[in-house]
Order: sequence, then structure tokens, then C-alpha cells
Amino acid sequence: MTQTLTDPRMLARIIDGSSIPSFVINQEHEVIFWNTAIELLSGIKREEIIGTNEQWRAFYKEIRPTMADLIVDEASARTMESYYPDSYKQSRLIEGAYEAESFFHDMGNNGRWLHFTASPIKDDSGNIIGAIETLEDITHRRVVENALVESEQSYRALFESAYDAIWVHDMNGTILTANDALSVLCGYPLDELIGMSVKQFIGNEGDIKLAREIKKKLLSGGRIDAPYEMNLVRKDGTKLITIITTNLVNVENDIKAFQNTARDVTNEKRMEENLRYYLQQITRAQEEERKRIARELHDDTTQLLLSLSRQLDNFIRNENNYSREQVTFLRDIQEQLNKGVQSVHRYAQDLRPSLIDDLGLMAALRSLVKRAQEFTEIDISLKVKGRERRLPSEVELLMYRVIQEALNNVWKHSQATESHINIRFTEKQVDVSISDNGIGFELSDTIDDLAQNGKLGLIGMQERARLLGATLSFDSVPGKGTRVLFSSPY
Repeated sequence: MTQTLTDPRMLARIIDGSSIPSFVINQEHEVIFWNTAIELLSGIKREEIIGTNEQWRAFYKEIRPTMADLIVDEASARTMESYYPDSYKQSRLIEGAYEAESFFHDMGNNGRWLHFTASPIKDDSGNIIGAIETLEDITHRRVVENALVESEQSYRALFESAYDAIWVHDMNGTILTANDALSVLCGYPLDELIGMSVKQFIGNEGDIKLAREIKKKLLSGGRIDAPYEMNLVRKDGTKLITIITTNLVNVENDIKAFQNTARDVTNEKRMEENLRYYLQQITRAQEEERKRIARELHDDTTQLLLSLSRQLDNFIRNENNYSREQVTFLRDIQEQLNKGVQSVHRYAQDLRPSLIDDLGLMAALRSLVKRAQEFTEIDISLKVKGRERRLPSEVELLMYRVIQEALNNVWKHSQATESHINIRFTEKQVDVSISDNGIGFELSDTIDDLAQNGKLGLIGMQERARLLGATLSFDSVPGKGTRVLFSSPY
């Protein structure tokens, strides 16, 4: 008989198959589930712990309640505070659940930081009959955060003790006055800076042109509301990237001049470039791993399933040796195997479509749309304007992932009946629009909001767009569908 997802044995398999360390206790505080992930985290095998109330051993040297125990005991907020001072809070997602972060000195060689959530398990009458606790090892994150805090404190102390570079120059670009910070920034003695033309330390012709445009705008009554980027050259030839603000001021006898405030952001820009590079390498590694798994699914798992199907077919051909019920049973198994082959093939295609390597982005997208229509009830259209062309392989792959994730969101979350993909090729740009007539959603202001709301797929789309130097925007209103707009400069 086929097991359902609500079957206790199936639920146990689901918990054990999760990569999230988890355990469950009953009303008597006895452990009834202890999954493989928590075995790896704690080093305690389930055979040692299930049926006991010694779950504390995973975290402490001495007996004390875990958060799951406190949930079962319906502990008060004061009691929670006594065990997890300044670190616990009520879950915003699950009623009656609590979460906290804490450092466990006795775990591992040097201790571990864990984030854990304990939730009550209630019967149909609402009575607590147990609790489940899930854990996440956040040691690396906390180490990085602490290092960043220390770095930021050091940087802030240095920053607050310094002054931004400030100078005033006249209509011809001759410096009238400057502070010591400009001397430090540019490497010229202060007395040498006075009377010097700003052209001597402006980086290139493009920056000189920008300075003229700023001057023209200010003299015409305009304002420069945001800082602008400009390259400067120190006396020793070193190039700097600075952020500058410029204002029109009056000097003696109502003579107009320009006051400039500059801050060196060279290191920050290099860090951004490094971050982009590392993100690119991580993305490339992920795609290589997807490709490997897809290949193994195709070469190993699919072939094994097909071999089993052929063997069953040989049995079925000798149907005279079996009863009608046995033949029917064998055919049912063969049908399930064939469905499994199709599913594995679909998973392999989702992981890494071979078409994108062989025939390019558009062929892969047409295949994606075809497969999506086979497994969903959504009417999906794909229209292309302009002359199709091949793009660099990495660009095609990133664009495919963005569109794939957008379609995933359509058929998983939108409840739409229609979805339309429109792609327009121009000489130096590719514009993509993915729209649906689904339920839509409330747009968040920041990426952090998306993460908190569980929309991690949208964050992945934004990160891939950023790697391409592309723009990505979402247009959605609850009840009126969603539209994703994506423009890439290729």
C-alpha cells in the first residue's frame, strides 16, 4: 500500500532526510526523532539518544533544559530570559515558537555558534504534546561578523580622526585655498597647491569634461544633489578614485568660486570589483557542479532505471508464466519506472540544459517553455523581436537562470493561467519581459526584505543580473499579476 505524506513513518523519513539538524521530543521530554544532520552536528547517534531525555548532551556538559524542553513545559518569558539572556525572541512565523543564538563551548574543538528554533507540537485540541527544535551552525557567519565589526571600528576611528579633502578654486580652475587633507590626498605640499590649476591632478580628459559640465550646470542655477565620481592623480603618479561634491560659493567682493569636498574611495571600489569577481567564481563553480550532477543523473541514474524497465519488459513478455494480477502489477511498476526516467531527465535538464551549450540561449529557452507547458497548466508564450544571436556562454547561462527562476516563480507561486516571455535583441542590448496574470505580491524596498519574506529566488535573480551589469526590476500588485523586466548590455 502506498504511504501518504501524513503517515508517521513517512514523516520520520522527511525529517531524517532534511539537511537541517533537527530533533523532536514528546510530552515526557523523551527524544522520539533525531535526524542524520543532528547526528553529524552533535556526534551523537540516534541509537544513543532516542527514548532518553538526554538531548542536553548534544550541547552542554551538565543537565539543563534545551529550548524544546522549555517549550514543552510552556516556560514563561522570564524563564526563557534566564536561560537565553538577550538572545531569544518569539518567532514571527510560528505561534508559540521561540528562536535564539548562542555559543556552545562544548561543541567541536573550539565551540560553535548555533541559531536554533523550537516550536510546539499540538494535538487537535491545541494542547502541547511535544516540540521540535531545528538548528543551524552559524559559527562561520559570526566569526565573519565579529571580524567585520572589529574592522569597522578601526576604520571608523581612523575616519573620525581625519578630515575630507576640501579646496576652493576660481572660474579658471586655480586653487584659492585648500586644507591639509587635500595635501595628504594628492601628495602636494599645501603651499604648492595654492595657485595650482586643478587640471594638474584631475585624472584624464573625460574627468576634465565632467568638471566643465558640473561648472556649467552650477552657473546656470542647477544643483548637484549627489556626489559624483572622479579620478585624481597624485604627485607621484598614483591614481585615485574619489567621490566629490561641488557647490558654487561666493568669495571676496562677491566673486564666485567652486568649493569641492573629496573622499578617497579607491579601496572601496577595488573591494566591489573583488566581490564581483568572487561572486562570479562562485556562480561558475555552482554551474559546474550542476553540470556534473546533471551528467551523473543522465549517465548513471537514468540508465539504471531504463535497464530495470527493460528487464521488467522481458518478464512481461513471458506473461504466460504469470497470473493476470502479476502481469498487471509488473506493468504498473514499469509505468512508474518510466515516469521516474522522465522526472530524472527533467531534473537533469533543469540543472543544466545541454541545449544551452550546444545551440545557445534561445534553443534552451524554447525547450524550457515546452517542458513547462507539459508539466503545468499554464499557457506560456515566447516571442522574439530583432535578430537572434549567440552571446558569450557565461552571459547566456546567467540570462537563462534569470528567466528560468522567473518562470519557476510563475508556476510555483503565481496561480497564473497565462505567462508571456518577450525578448528583444538590439545591436548592443537584450531586453526581456516575463509577465503573468497571477495573484501578484507586495513589492519590498530592499533585498533584506526579500530575504526575510522568503523570496530568495528573487535575490538570486538580482545577483545574476548584477554580474551581467544588467538592470532587473519587478512590477507587481496583489491580484494583478507580476512582470519582470530584465535588460542586459550584450
